[in-house]
Amino acid sequence: MAGTVVLIAALIAGCGQSAGPGGPAGASAAPPSPPAAHARAPSAGASPVADACGPPDAPGRLVTVTAADRVRLAAATAGTGRRGVLLIPELGPAGLCGWWAYAARLSQSGYRVLMFDHRCTGDSGCPAGAAGEDLMADIRGAVTWLRGAGAASVVLMGASQGASEAVIAATRPPAGVAGVVVLSADELTTPLSRRPYPRTALAAAPRVRLPVLFAVAAGDPCVSVADTRRLVAVARAPGKRLVVLPAGSGHGWDLVSPTEGTSGGAAFIRTVGAFLARASS
Repeated sequence: MAGTVVLIAALIAGCGQSAGPGGPAGASAAPPSPPAAHARAPSAGASPVADACGPPDAPGRLVTVTAADRVRLAAATAGTGRRGVLLIPELGPAGLCGWWAYAARLSQSGYRVLMFDHRCTGDSGCPAGAAGEDLMADIRGAVTWLRGAGAASVVLMGASQGASEAVIAATRPPAGVAGVVVLSADELTTPLSRRPYPRTALAAAPRVRLPVLFAVAAGDPCVSVADTRRLVAVARAPGKRLVVLPAGSGHGWDLVSPTEGTSGGAAFIRTVGAFLARASS
């Protein structure tokens, strides 16, 4: 695990931060309360997800997902249909709520969306010992839930550390996974998984055989454009593409979340939409 000074700096910058051995950072701490940026008082008639996460007040449900090793995960879903998108979170107190604005948008575009809190974060379960590290079991269980809910195909979309997790998960994709969107992948050389998966995103990239859309903003304090280009260069994914957004576009889910104020812009959101449509068709 990174030293205390590095961890604090990463959290201030809003970067994903792996805890290395022992599970996600902060696993031993009490589950955080919803951050002020997302929380709001319940209101009559509002969707349960909007009550938990804040605007937009779009239809959605709070659900429980069972990870591949039976750990119970707090999650939320929106939308219907046979095209699924699994949104893998950044590390930090926002948890699944950080995806809500974009999830609502996707649900209105005909996608069945699932977002979740990893084990040992938010209201999700936290198994003892090595099981607390098994982030891939969370992703497999979440894909299984989406498929069981009616999604014939699923695209993995990750932000920050979640983007690196998506790259690793794509080396052994569960049935139905059709593509990967990688937003500001960081912690590229940090162990985030266990066998039979490659341990790091950089080691995993050459083994990905699904279509992948990579994106990063110039000047991102968490991961450089050069490091992202290195990740893309070793990937052998068919039709891989890298989009470099202007400085100030933000990090991770900021790139597709206009409500955060640092959006990568409508053009990039359309680019992601076109990728999702192709991958899930």
